[in-house]
Amino acid sequence: MKKDKKYYMSLNYPAQIERVKEGFCAFIPMLRGCKAFGENSEIALKELEAVKEGFFDVFLELGKPIPEPVIHLDIPHEIFRGLKHREELEPFVVY
Repeated sequence: MKKDKKYYMSLNYPAQIERVKEGFCAFIPMLRGCKAFGENSEIALKELEAVKEGFFDVFLELGKPIPEPVIHLDIPHEIFRGLKHREELEPFVVY
């Protein structure tokens, strides 16, 4: 799959919203510097989508790596040992 702007825009990057003096700030922690402001949280999130698109444009143009969202799971070791496809997951395990 070609990792272009369309690809990165399709990924689900977790966003956070904070109340600030001017209203609300929405930002994506994984994409450092990717933040937007608005009078309310809905506007801040809508603005964040435009900022995120511009973020990807710039990084792709400059050839900079773009982090992709990951999921962290806490699985007890005894349950992990019982998984059918454990061997396929072993390279991703952090002890």
